[in-house]
Amino acid sequence: MPRQIDLLPTPTHVEPKKLIVLSAPRTGTHGLYLALKLLGFKPYHMVEVVKTGPQAVNILNDGLKADMFHQGKPYGRAEFDKWFADYDVIIEMPFFMIRSVLKTYPDAKFLLVERNPDKWVRSFESTIGMMHTKFNSLPMSIFKYFDEFASGISSMAQMVVGYYTNGYGLTPEGHKYLTENYTNYIAEVKRLVPPEQLKVCKLEDGFGWDEICPYLGVPIPDEKWPPLNTLEEFGEAATPRMKTTFMKGMFGTTSIIALIVAVGLWYLRKGKLSL
Repeated sequence: MPRQIDLLPTPTHVEPKKLIVLSAPRTGTHGLYLALKLLGFKPYHMVEVVKTGPQAVNILNDGLKADMFHQGKPYGRAEFDKWFADYDVIIEMPFFMIRSVLKTYPDAKFLLVERNPDKWVRSFESTIGMMHTKFNSLPMSIFKYFDEFASGISSMAQMVVGYYTNGYGLTPEGHKYLTENYTNYIAEVKRLVPPEQLKVCKLEDGFGWDEICPYLGVPIPDEKWPPLNTLEEFGEAATPRMKTTFMKGMFGTTSIIALIVAVGLWYLRKGKLSL
């Protein structure tokens, strides 16, 4: 079966990458995405995956499987050029496939925003972890199969939660490994990326125009830094998608039940079933 990325046409133009953000989700990446758009950049972030729909989440999942679980061929220049052709900044996606990204863009300018590991784990569990739990609980565990995007997001969350908790999920043991693996990820980025190519910031120390604009060589705008993506904002963004999945699931399961009843009645009328 071909990968989703292989079905995309080769682009006639690819935007040069001005910044690659190696930060994990839940480290101010959404605010950074909005800030970079205000500065005139064209960033790719999980928001773009949601906008694009099933195709984008399938591309993400194929790349994630290859990098994290060694299932399939990792992405290289050809794949990333297709995926990010119209964008000059990549956010969050590198977290899911860091080795492929670093191999493809060895001379890029990189940014890493750290967060206190305990705070990051709590935020991760309350957002991505929460979404993973909902998609694996009734009725969403059934309804998601009637919504391709929801099914893909559920698979992504399951892989990420499984990988970073060492398979223990949202348990005390999984919590311990989440903290450990996030800390190891930060250390790995600093080990793999040359210091002269990496800007490191700490979310708790304040992260905004003063940190990002000089690094990118652009003037500081006369605007406030966009708000952080809080737990409440995450819930507000996720709720419409959950409602869509719920309605599709209700319609799908109702249609299947109606079909089963109709077929059963047809057989009864034909005398092929007995009571």
